[in-house]
Amino acid sequence: GVAAADGQEVPASTEAGAGAAAPAVRATDEEGASDAEEAAAGAPPKAAADAAVPPPLGDMEEGDGKAVDALGARLAAVPPPLGGTCGGARSGEGGAESDGAGDDGRVSELGPLRHPDAPPEVASPRSQATSDSSTVAMSPGDDEHVDVAFAPPREGSQSSLPETAITSAPSPAGLLSDSDALSPSTALGRTLPNEIRYERDAGAAIHETEPEGGGFLEDMKKHSWGGSDIPQLVVGEEQVIRVFCGVWNLHGKPAPADLTPWLETKPTHHVYVVGTCECERGIEKSMIWSDKSRFEAQVLGHLGDEYMLVGSRNMSAIHIIVVAHRHLGGYIWNIDTAQVATGIGNVIGNKGGVQVGFYVGHTSLLFINAHLAAHQNKMGERTKNHTRILMESSLRKDKSLSGVHKEFDRVFFMGDLNARVNASREQVDEWLAGGQVDECLKHDQLLPLLGANMEDSQSNGECGIWPDFNEAEIKFPPTFKFDKRSDVYDSSKKRRVPSWTDRVLWKRDNKITCKSYGYVASLRCSDHKPVFAQFEVEVDLREWKGPQFEGRDKKSKACAMQ
Repeated sequence: GVAAADGQEVPASTEAGAGAAAPAVRATDEEGASDAEEAAAGAPPKAAADAAVPPPLGDMEEGDGKAVDALGARLAAVPPPLGGTCGGARSGEGGAESDGAGDDGRVSELGPLRHPDAPPEVASPRSQATSDSSTVAMSPGDDEHVDVAFAPPREGSQSSLPETAITSAPSPAGLLSDSDALSPSTALGRTLPNEIRYERDAGAAIHETEPEGGGFLEDMKKHSWGGSDIPQLVVGEEQVIRVFCGVWNLHGKPAPADLTPWLETKPTHHVYVVGTCECERGIEKSMIWSDKSRFEAQVLGHLGDEYMLVGSRNMSAIHIIVVAHRHLGGYIWNIDTAQVATGIGNVIGNKGGVQVGFYVGHTSLLFINAHLAAHQNKMGERTKNHTRILMESSLRKDKSLSGVHKEFDRVFFMGDLNARVNASREQVDEWLAGGQVDECLKHDQLLPLLGANMEDSQSNGECGIWPDFNEAEIKFPPTFKFDKRSDVYDSSKKRRVPSWTDRVLWKRDNKITCKSYGYVASLRCSDHKPVFAQFEVEVDLREWKGPQFEGRDKKSKACAMQ
């Protein structure tokens, strides 16, 4: 059953000829409005007709406002998934188990395959969902069944999961080697990631269907360096690497099967950094079931065998994954991850930031993905969130500096920063209708803080530490908030002001050059549009002779807890 608004359980009957429709369930988004309320308050005429259509499998939240029996009828007609089962792994007979239900940081390893909508109760009784967990490998012996619709395998495709467990360990010296990287095609079967079909009506992928209630917006073009291959690095010189940063708040939905419109592989990049919020599950569900290994496997499968996982970190619904080309494998070392919660009591991870730091040669890089406080009037709180994420990071070693960003050479801060436009909805609609994006940007809450004097950058100041960061010129429409599966800005009774909530920033540095900054309009499975930025980043490989670990002559202490 699913929890109704009054806290009672509503049975999800799948038997034909069930009686009266079960009560419609309801949920609220992070700003408190239910879909049912919005529909009753003057949603577009087409929304009323859509209310009678069963939602896509895996897309029914406790708030879609649909009869539960409609979902039951659909489930009855769904074929079983490829391979029959899909579950977590156990490390040995009677060994420790974990389903990655809580906060998790990983370095060069691939976790279990999970269906994004699998609730905690689907897991085996032998596995327990905890608030903190480690990632374990996938084993074929699991007997948990997950109701997920897979497209039928094409002729010659692999229709079952591999029979061997997937494991990986980083090399002793801290370097990434070929043995550390996992082949996503081996992990998931050659065709499995691309065979996952996120259905809607006739089964077409959401981003390929015509949007409801509005025409197509155009995707922004990405920068092309010319040629299909990335340049290899040369020891002894300062080198330029290509870095791709992508951010997307998926509003509790799984990512589309085809990530190409967002994560293009031509041109290729040395490093891909993908930050998501509410990927596969919303904030509330992610507090219990936060595992993102399925999405990580999808990203690795999309980029191909030439790429390997550097590190990832997950805190509730906030996730970051860093993937590098094999050309960098011999230069990457000293990888570490961290997380900082800024939610309730600065303890709960519904808001906060996740971080991955590492070296390329002599140059240290830090990537942070954050989800800051929501609501139009909370920019002051967002500034405090930003400061806390930088100051309270466990990667910060020198407490005399104003934040962890001062200890790394190249720093990127991105995510759903939730900055809003300080104008009325009517005024913003008028500006956008006239193509006056610049007028909207004059009222953006974040830009004045980024443009403040560096002397005003203080942890306890009105501008916080925002002046330490820079952003490329914005030449695309607001990325939030859209009606479901459309290019129409919020038509609910709240009529939220269209805003640039999703941003990519970097610490001011003349060795970082932004080559493009844009959004992807054609992906419509969320109320946010995905955003991307491409960079050229200088790294120092002069006199590079391998990792330079300090204090190797000193004794070390270790403590293990279970």
